[in-house]
Amino acid sequence: MQFPHDPTARPQRYSLEQVLVHLAEKDEDAKQLAPRYQSMKLYLEKEYYPWIQATCPYYTDHGIRHVNSVISATSGLLERHLDPNGGGLNAIEIFLVLSAILWHDVGNAVGRDGHAARIPEMTAEIKKLGFPDPALHRIVSEIAQSHAGIDGLSKAQSEADCAVVSTVTVYPRALAAIVRFADEISEDRSRISLALLPRVPLENQIYWQFANCITASRPDPARERVVLTIEVPDDAAPRTFLCPKNLHHRADASKNISLIKYLISRLEKMNNERAYCEPEFRGRYLTVREISVRLSIVADTRLLDGYKMEFALTGTGVEGQATYPSIDVFNSFFAQYPRWQPAAIDAARKGI
Repeated sequence: MQFPHDPTARPQRYSLEQVLVHLAEKDEDAKQLAPRYQSMKLYLEKEYYPWIQATCPYYTDHGIRHVNSVISATSGLLERHLDPNGGGLNAIEIFLVLSAILWHDVGNAVGRDGHAARIPEMTAEIKKLGFPDPALHRIVSEIAQSHAGIDGLSKAQSEADCAVVSTVTVYPRALAAIVRFADEISEDRSRISLALLPRVPLENQIYWQFANCITASRPDPARERVVLTIEVPDDAAPRTFLCPKNLHHRADASKNISLIKYLISRLEKMNNERAYCEPEFRGRYLTVREISVRLSIVADTRLLDGYKMEFALTGTGVEGQATYPSIDVFNSFFAQYPRWQPAAIDAARKGI
């Protein structure tokens, strides 16, 4: 297996898991780390992931499907650094990223609030199984905890040395930023059950409806972007649902919010996450200058007339991570495209 020598050619796609397994055939670090990673994943699949949904019923999936989705998104972001012949990320870097993805939501098994803070104690339960060196355990905990909070990335070191067989220098904060951004862009229909969608409790419906709209999320590092494809059912787009507390400033008098307004609010958050995370991994791993959004409203099997568009979410936010970015998308979108207001969508779908 060799990557093409043409620097403009698209490399063959590998996942982080595939590369770690291939490296284990000849790399001493990978020989120790690959089976430890696989054992941890099997352990969590059996002992923790099934109970996350039991503890947080009707949340979008936080179990193995979500974990695999985040692994896929992270692999897509890092595709130019995934070389099974050993020319890309080393085994320790791959192990740190994969292990952090495994653990980033496990705290939900004992409750949603503060779930990231539980990661150190929960990883400690199997540190002998998963971590041959205490430094690896500490760095995985740092990366996994960094996925939450407006100052989450500050929990990870900028640079650290660790060793299994050989000593390598790793960049936990940059890796944490990649995992955090991959988690943000991995929301899609795979996290819900379409059969259960009509029966979801009121307080959870908005999250399920949002996930149902995301048909594809594709990292495109060669063009320094992520491509997001969104198809909103015409009957759901103008409907209102119970608004999350963090968006009450955008809710109506009854604390409800339309799906289309919630969706644009989530795109605003996604873009601010990009602006928050990207400076940490820029230059070393990849650049993500924009999120390219392909947005449409669909009525059964056809597009609603006049409701298909593409636009780019950009902006640099706050350099140096002094504070969390606040790039406006919501207000500018509805000011520029009044046709996408809920009342206008409702009128269009009714032919008024």
